[in-house]
Amino acid sequence: GATLALRHPELRVYASDESAAAVASARATATANGIADRMTVVRDDALSTLPDASASFIALNPPFHRGAAIDETIARHLFADAARVLRPGGELWTVWNSALRYRPSLEKLVGSTRQIARTPKFTVTASTRR
Repeated sequence: GATLALRHPELRVYASDESAAAVASARATATANGIADRMTVVRDDALSTLPDASASFIALNPPFHRGAAIDETIARHLFADAARVLRPGGELWTVWNSALRYRPSLEKLVGSTRQIARTPKFTVTASTRR
């Protein structure tokens, strides 16, 4: 988010995480890059404070562990909330561990999904909100 916001001064960035440490880190990064005035960072469950159809672009790197166990329900919850917040035609760009099978969930919850890049370790997709 910080690099994108530096290149596009009109861009406003909203970042959320359940982790207080992640929120503090994002705020420090925004301050260090001189964009704290254009970045809102909150501790939140997904995007619960944002209204429906209020964003045209969301970037997501969903966690896939709950404690030590792999838990794909976290990602599905985040995909569904992103779909709620995206305007029709808006895009959700997601980076995820290639061993996980998130594409069917993205297709079902958000819309048409295309692969942008893939390595043995990570996959990046773009899903367009129907």
